[in-house]
Amino acid sequence: MTSDRLLLDAPSLIYRAFFALPTTIAAPDGQPVNAVRGFMEMATRLLIDRRPAGMIAVFDNDWRPRFRVDAYPGYKADRPDEPEELGPQFDILARVLDAAGLVRAEADGLEADDVIATLVERKAPDERSVVVTGDRDLICLVRDPDVALLFTVRGVSQLREFDEAAVLEDYGIRPQLYLDFAMMRGDPSDGLPGVVGVGPKRAAALLADHGTLDGVLDHLDELSPKLSASFAEARDYLQAMRTVVPLVTDAQVEMTQGEEPDEDELRELAERYNLGSSAVRLAQALRGER
Repeated sequence: MTSDRLLLDAPSLIYRAFFALPTTIAAPDGQPVNAVRGFMEMATRLLIDRRPAGMIAVFDNDWRPRFRVDAYPGYKADRPDEPEELGPQFDILARVLDAAGLVRAEADGLEADDVIATLVERKAPDERSVVVTGDRDLICLVRDPDVALLFTVRGVSQLREFDEAAVLEDYGIRPQLYLDFAMMRGDPSDGLPGVVGVGPKRAAALLADHGTLDGVLDHLDELSPKLSASFAEARDYLQAMRTVVPLVTDAQVEMTQGEEPDEDELRELAERYNLGSSAVRLAQALRGER
């Protein structure tokens, strides 16, 4: 019998919560807690709706790892600064999750994506990993029948579930080719321009014709002169992407123990940060209560 374990891409969900809820949701001292409350509400809803065997909230330890920047200095170089109202909320959330008993995970010098990929790689044979994220880069992890992805369309109230058929329907490729697809297409939000003239549809068509990125590069003479020139000019870039884009699957993951909820600590945190009943409901959902 297969049991589901939900792997939450915490940075993705926290950012969505922060921008979905007003910063007027604040502690008595004025510290905004909108992202904290929003994340807890999303986690609670997932627990109640999905009834997983387990849940892990996975965090960035470094959102811009050194090895990726060394390979391509433009990686996330132009990302806007984090809103000043958001930064302190990560520490508050960590305290609340620990008190509620929700497991947290990260790995030194790595992104949450790398930790999720490692947890998927190490999962038990009878476990089904379900990744919850708003980051399409994690689509590369999907594999039937034991790894699925829930993409946040509108928080967790509207989710797009990806199995291999859904990836093929949306992108025209199997998830195993998503990394090659991403290298060619690029990702402006991460500062990755991709190959000039290659968008999602053309990337999928090239992979359909040539199988892999290496297959495309081995048959540039079969492409139009303009497209062939684009790939020739992008060879150094594509070589760098072989380091930047793939996820680490052997990270040294550090995880909290997921102790029983500390009711006294939860009440103290709820009062200090004006969390209402959000933390208590999360702890109840983790215990299997509705």
